[in-house]
Amino acid sequence: MLNGLFNIGQSALNASQAWISVTGNNLANVDTEGYSRQYVDQKDAGGLTYKPGAQPLGVNAQQIMRFFDQFLERSYVKQSTNSSRWDQQDTIMASLENIFNESNRQGINSSLNSFFNAWQDLALRPDSTANRESLISFSDSLADMFSTSMDAIKSIQTDMNVSIAHDVKRVNELSQTIAELNRQITAQTIDGMNNPNALLDKRDQAVRELATLVDVETIDHGKGNFRVQLSTGQPLVDGTETYELAVLGPRSENRLMPDSTYEGTVTFEGKDTHEYTIEIVRGGNAGDVPPPQFKVSVGGVYLKDAHGNDTFDITVGEDGKTAPVKIKELEISFTSDKNFNAGDKFDVVPKDGLYWIEPTRGPQNITPQINLNGQENKDRVTGGKLAAYHNIRDDNCGRYKDELNAVASSLIWEVNRIHSQGAGLSKLTQSQGQQRVGDTTKPLGTAQAMMPNSDRLEKGTVNFHFYNKEQTDGNNHIGSVSFDFDPATDSLETVVENINTQMSPNFLTASIQDNKLVLVAKDGVEFAMGTDTSGVMAALGINTFFTGSNASDIAVNDMVHLDTNFIAAGAVNGQFQVNVGDNITATAIGKLVDKPVTISTMWKTVNNQTIGQFYANLVTTVGSDRRLSKTNTEYHTALTNDLFDRTQAVTGVNMDEEMSNLIKFQHSYTAAAKMITTADQMLQTLLGLKQ
Repeated sequence: MLNGLFNIGQSALNASQAWISVTGNNLANVDTEGYSRQYVDQKDAGGLTYKPGAQPLGVNAQQIMRFFDQFLERSYVKQSTNSSRWDQQDTIMASLENIFNESNRQGINSSLNSFFNAWQDLALRPDSTANRESLISFSDSLADMFSTSMDAIKSIQTDMNVSIAHDVKRVNELSQTIAELNRQITAQTIDGMNNPNALLDKRDQAVRELATLVDVETIDHGKGNFRVQLSTGQPLVDGTETYELAVLGPRSENRLMPDSTYEGTVTFEGKDTHEYTIEIVRGGNAGDVPPPQFKVSVGGVYLKDAHGNDTFDITVGEDGKTAPVKIKELEISFTSDKNFNAGDKFDVVPKDGLYWIEPTRGPQNITPQINLNGQENKDRVTGGKLAAYHNIRDDNCGRYKDELNAVASSLIWEVNRIHSQGAGLSKLTQSQGQQRVGDTTKPLGTAQAMMPNSDRLEKGTVNFHFYNKEQTDGNNHIGSVSFDFDPATDSLETVVENINTQMSPNFLTASIQDNKLVLVAKDGVEFAMGTDTSGVMAALGINTFFTGSNASDIAVNDMVHLDTNFIAAGAVNGQFQVNVGDNITATAIGKLVDKPVTISTMWKTVNNQTIGQFYANLVTTVGSDRRLSKTNTEYHTALTNDLFDRTQAVTGVNMDEEMSNLIKFQHSYTAAAKMITTADQMLQTLLGLKQ
């Protein structure tokens, strides 16, 4: 009996000592990030059957465990990935919003109004040198605003690429860390006796950090049998085995029909933030009549040109490849020109993408993707900073660039379309085309010509007027010549041939230099452009006000920049004269401020808005996107903080509670010691009876 008292007292003493040690450790780690409050798992030691009853054996302090709620932890991890994504996305959206800040009256919208006002001022005084110089100044400012805004967006995209590379590296490091912790946890875990709590805390911290970078899920089968996988199912860690993420450059992939005999693939030049699907809709060989055709889709939406066409011909090119086709920012061609099969598809990723590396099957595309309908692709990464960086880079910046380019492109086209048919105070002796044609042998109205605004061309007639340069008094008009143009059949070489056939040798000659049209008048001859119902001269950059084709390269034509007399404020009248006071062209361009025009992007085509209204809607869209990101940030942050508080209520160290426990277990320790002292006194009394 006395021996039992000693054993009970000793077990109680050991348990109290363990509790005091654990409590002290809890207090010491009150400010340690990721530390989970620990406790002693103790059980009744049972008893032995004796008369008058079972003899108790005290208490067993079996193992030290941590307060931990797996359900709460998984919920917190899942929610924190959303919070991290939107918080990061909102921070970057604030920078994007500043690019389109029009509140200081110094943005693009203000510059557009100043530009059109300058044309209206010129219409009032077409012969005014000051008004012409003022127009050039406002035009330069507008072009700078476009290019500066575009450069700022591109700079953010570059920053996103740097951040993506950094965080992908960190994801792989964390995966290795978790796998190593799994190995150590397996080695140090003894069921019912030892739990490597510090290692478990470290693993949880690594998972938490991983969740801020990419959306992950965990599956815990105990010990080191712990799996971390992307929300789409691909594992990053499976026990001690790891899988990597990688940033890979632009690439394409075949998805051919089972019965396809096509032996080539698709190639492309250029970069874009969207992923394209090329689908063969009519088979055959390049050079067949009719030729093979393909469609291009982005996010399931087929791309169309300004005329509503959504199919592109596959024609013969060079070196066994097909002729390149200009699709948005890409030049697409095929490595083989034979045996195209209807139904064959090719996936084109013209950007750096995020891939999960599977050793046996190769890279799997998990790049976050927002479809054209605004919905996220749930088969890709959707959470964490990596989702934020990709969404900003590809969706937000991609849309803003596309619409900003659409504004600039529409402005360039509409102004040049009018200006190319006008006349300045000085007539022309030569004109260098400002737009380069990709293939001079292909019809200019087709994508194979690879020329901006090819889809805007129409069948029509181009008029030229010629004048005696030496005659300075009276009407020196010596002739007018025209030629017909069909965008479906006429190439740049055809245009040159038609001009030379109609106008050489008496008036001017046409040639091609660096894939651009060049017009040179004969000695003693000047010329002015007349009406052009086809738009081909504007598309080729003859007698235009602007050069370039988008927001990045828009600029004032050097010809009018160096000599403002070439600004076409007027036009050739019915008597073939160009009057100094003629303002017909300047007036028409000035009225563009209120004229609805057709503006096309990958997302939409509008024809009921002015250029300024379209840009104002872009500014509104950016503001709306910022508000959405801010709202989501506040919402997900609140949920995350709530879940964090709940986890802390379970795992966090409470100073008051631990101090109370310390006192409690100190008393317990004292009581256990008193029990042992009492048993010892009883033993001494018993021994004293024998004397």
